[in-house]
Amino acid sequence: MNIFKSSFLIIGEGRTFEHCSKFFKENDIIYYSTTTNDVIDINNDEIICKKKKIDLNRIDYAVISPGIPPTNHVLQKLASSGCKFTTDIEIIQKLSQSKFICVTGTNGKTSTVNLIADILNDNNISAIACGNNGISVFESLQNSYDYILLELSSYQLEYISKLNSFISIILNLSEDHLERHRTLENYFGIKEKIFNSAKYKLIHKNLDHHDKYSTFEVRDEMFLIDDCVIDGLSITDNAHISYFLKSYLIDGRHDLHNLCASISVLKIIGLSLEHVLSSFDKRKRLEHRVEKFLTFNDIKFINDSKSTNADSTSNALMSLGNNIILIMGGDHKRMSYKILKELINDKVKILIMIGDNKDDLKNLLHVNTNQVCYEDLEDAISYIFSVMVPGDTVLMSPGTSSYYLYDNYQHRGNHFKELVKKYASQQN
Repeated sequence: MNIFKSSFLIIGEGRTFEHCSKFFKENDIIYYSTTTNDVIDINNDEIICKKKKIDLNRIDYAVISPGIPPTNHVLQKLASSGCKFTTDIEIIQKLSQSKFICVTGTNGKTSTVNLIADILNDNNISAIACGNNGISVFESLQNSYDYILLELSSYQLEYISKLNSFISIILNLSEDHLERHRTLENYFGIKEKIFNSAKYKLIHKNLDHHDKYSTFEVRDEMFLIDDCVIDGLSITDNAHISYFLKSYLIDGRHDLHNLCASISVLKIIGLSLEHVLSSFDKRKRLEHRVEKFLTFNDIKFINDSKSTNADSTSNALMSLGNNIILIMGGDHKRMSYKILKELINDKVKILIMIGDNKDDLKNLLHVNTNQVCYEDLEDAISYIFSVMVPGDTVLMSPGTSSYYLYDNYQHRGNHFKELVKKYASQQN
């Protein structure tokens, strides 16, 4: 593939279209674009859209938005017409001389790629985190980086034919995206594509086929790499770890797993644990991930809007004490919430369910704690401010997406924070 002498068709809209079209324009690369909804028909010579026709003979490669499932009839017709598919990932790998570190998993991808990049940069090793975290992969071509951290979703991996990776890692796997992938086995099989052509392959110890790869895990109070305990590093409590008596602050249970995964990657690169932990201590914390954003009248408010499945809500609950007022709910999703039952019964004083799946949640959770349902977030916040008492923790950890109402988890999290601050100011 000669990128600069090829022509492309971008299928879809959103970030993939935005990032690819910008790169193609800046480099005078010929490209066309359409959405699947605009396509009326496809024959051997052209794509017939509502307002235009695209000559298939002028297209060398089609770049597909990952949000479009492979079962889409437009993609199937394009494939049968002989159109070759590619991805923005494969394009930059043709152009970059950097080493790629590829990260996937149901939870923690963005936090981990950003953490690894921050630690590398803090140790004078140039790195950029991009991909599914919202940063265009073409940004990585602006400088000569030592390492490019690629966050890859299962949707992206589904379309990537060849992935040249120095280190690839699967952080975890839990029920999510089963509307598209159908079974957990299929979902894991797609995630495993990240290991194709990888030099080093890392996987969480509790996942299938871990005997084929190097492993990492947090067990009890220990960190383990390839079943060997990291000497001197231990978990002090929900908020701290220690390394030979030096204490480091953590943001919760999810932070431990992300750190352990990062250590397994950075060990291969050759960074000492002392340097890793020193940089970890200075890391940039991301919004919407067990984010403690306000304490009001001795009541803590925590925004965990990034939670889109039961495992992420479980991690948030394990990171906190008792007397929790928990907000859950949003879109309907195919997943089990069984892992939350004991945690909610032990830690949650009031469970507030909102959104389209609130009735499903009530039936699936079968918890003993006090439960109430509201149509939207503002009604839930209004209720919380009428019943909360000093010592409570208010946690929004939805356990699903909310596309019925919000553009993304950032939109949802920001709305939560705005509402809390508004009601808090009214009580001052």
